[in-house]
Amino acid sequence: MRIVDAHTHIRDRSGESAPLFELASRLGYDRFAVQSLQCTGSLLQNFLCAALKLRHPDTVYAFGGLEYRSGLDFRTQGIRLREAGFDGMKMLEGKPNVHKQLQTALDDPKYDDCYSYFEETGFPVVLHVADPPEFWDMARVPSWALERGWFYDETHVPYERHYEEVEGLLSKHPKLRAVFAHFFFLSGDPERAQRFLDAHPSVFLDVTAGIEMYENFSKDPAFWREFFMKNAHRIVFGTDSVDTRASDDPDGEVDLAGYAGMEIEFLKSDRDITIYGKKLRGIGLPVSAQERIFHKNFESLVGEAPKRMDRAALIAEADRLAGYIEDEAGAAALREIVAFLKGEA
Repeated sequence: MRIVDAHTHIRDRSGESAPLFELASRLGYDRFAVQSLQCTGSLLQNFLCAALKLRHPDTVYAFGGLEYRSGLDFRTQGIRLREAGFDGMKMLEGKPNVHKQLQTALDDPKYDDCYSYFEETGFPVVLHVADPPEFWDMARVPSWALERGWFYDETHVPYERHYEEVEGLLSKHPKLRAVFAHFFFLSGDPERAQRFLDAHPSVFLDVTAGIEMYENFSKDPAFWREFFMKNAHRIVFGTDSVDTRASDDPDGEVDLAGYAGMEIEFLKSDRDITIYGKKLRGIGLPVSAQERIFHKNFESLVGEAPKRMDRAALIAEADRLAGYIEDEAGAAALREIVAFLKGEA
């Protein structure tokens, strides 16, 4: 069965991203999408994603991101990303620490023209909105999340406010082809997840872990099997894998082959799964549902093959943003990417 990993990330500036290809080989899939985190302030992210796609044009999809330094309006940015050959948009703007940094609601009118363009063109958007609700509770937040700075206090947007902003966004842009990452952090509230899907027929959920998601699913595998079968046309597979190995990952993340492999096993089988001390139980979906989740839904959004990148458009964008990259290492990395785009490296 064909599998497309719709949710991966790039950290390594070398341009190789070998661990992502090794992971795909070990787990038996041959295509994946890299999701830019440009909105966090790293102006290299779109270029790294685009360059990897250019190196592997039949294997890699690339989702671009908005930048907040130059002042260029968001609609124009979206148009340029789509015309440059990106397959979609990634918005991490709804992750609480990023939301706090940007001080901009997801339904702020300044995004409206951009969202409208995405509606008009069918350009898909992957949105990370909120985080697990326990991250707002010091008594419940996991230690690993606390270490990463993912505990949210009164200085952050409250948990429920994120969902209010999404409702505001979708009320204005009901045809937006939106994928809400990490199951929209509703695995602990399946009735609400179903209401959300029913109310917004253009949206999808992805099953990129969060381990808490799979723990919640495992509490009632029979229920969740029925949920997944009912909504198989609305769920997208992804792993959140990165192109750094556990030994050189600055965040000390878990072995990604085990983590991503768990997600595949969970959907394919109804066996018990033990990973990092967590006991999970698979839901063993029928092949027809697996096909929808593992590749068909994503392909319905972006096509069965990645779009071709426009090198000239990428070079022009690099020229536009070069002056906003203040650190020499970043500037040097951008120069290397531009040389590659020009065929000089």
